[in-house]
Amino acid sequence: MSVSNREATEHMAKALELLGFIGDPEMNTTAERVVGFLSEFRPEALPPVRPLETQSQSPVVIRDLRYHSLCAHHLLPFFGTCTIAYRPAGTIAGLGWFPRFVGALARRPQLQERLVEQISSGVYAALAPQSVAVFVSARQMCVEMRGARAHGAFEVTAVAGKPDDVLLRLVQPR
Repeated sequence: MSVSNREATEHMAKALELLGFIGDPEMNTTAERVVGFLSEFRPEALPPVRPLETQSQSPVVIRDLRYHSLCAHHLLPFFGTCTIAYRPAGTIAGLGWFPRFVGALARRPQLQERLVEQISSGVYAALAPQSVAVFVSARQMCVEMRGARAHGAFEVTAVAGKPDDVLLRLVQPR
């Protein structure tokens, strides 16, 4: 365990104690596990894109990419699927880049609204397509477990460029 994780674990153990989580032998190593879990959500470098030339202007759709993230406000999970549609303007990306890109953006404390905007603008910046439309659906544990205690999928759409009706229909759930 690194010095920073050791110190973070000590602080987490103290916070749990101050919150009244004491005396339960099942929680003896909880502080270390919480620190380890949160450490997995440190921002990482975005994967590089290697654009491939194309003559096609037909829409490309990458549907139902699964992701997991942490709400930046509550550090509680939210998770769901992402659909990306774009109309090429001379370049495309290998299909493996998209799940890596979405995963790298999601694996940091995040807001769903910001995530969908980052995906849309990131695809637009990387590929310079005619247009991009992104649809993200998620279950939000901060909403389900506290506050409103509401269940359901929360959906957000973002666009870049000049998306047409075809792209917007393509990203909507079937």
